[in-house]
Amino acid sequence: MKLLIAEDDPDMQKILRLYLQREGCQVNIVDNGRAAIDFLSENQVDLVILDWMMPVQDGIQTLKEIRLLNFPVKVLMLTAKGEIENEITGLTCGADDYLRKPFDIEVFLLRVKKLCRAENILKYRELLLNPATMEVSKNGQRLTLTKTEFELLHCFLGNLKTVLSREWLLNHVWGMDFEGDSRTVDTNIRRLRKKIGEDYIRTRVGMGYVMGEENA
Repeated sequence: MKLLIAEDDPDMQKILRLYLQREGCQVNIVDNGRAAIDFLSENQVDLVILDWMMPVQDGIQTLKEIRLLNFPVKVLMLTAKGEIENEITGLTCGADDYLRKPFDIEVFLLRVKKLCRAENILKYRELLLNPATMEVSKNGQRLTLTKTEFELLHCFLGNLKTVLSREWLLNHVWGMDFEGDSRTVDTNIRRLRKKIGEDYIRTRVGMGYVMGEENA
């Protein structure tokens, strides 16, 4: 997920960045509404986390401009303005969701995932795989995988702690009509390991490969 945080409080910036990057998000930060509009003019993101009270241009004016310019982005307003009238104003002006400070971080992360439709994302340690967008990231940094590498990783993330034989992987990734042999699996796993880290996929001698079994 690619996110933009528009927030002028440095402490809040650090907290949000930390937790969102732990979830595998790519996070960019600006400290005022004008900078947010400039960023969105040149970059596409999935979600803007927008504070109301900011210098240069406040959150409501920024929200109105985002909708006026038809940027294809969801907006979560995250603000200390807690009156019901403020929430109504934010939602009326085009916010997709509204969360009042102080907030519970788990509730915040659930709101973010819901807005980004990230419920089906597969995760293990620092790795994140989005089946819908075919994106893979590690520590918030996007990884470039081939289609075969992506499919292999998808198999492992969807079957954590399960030993997958070479024959099983051949059938699920290459298809039952594939005429090659199991060395194809070994070669592609070596390439995948170089990109995601050597310790993610472990070899079970005579059996196959496993992810998520730390003491294998």
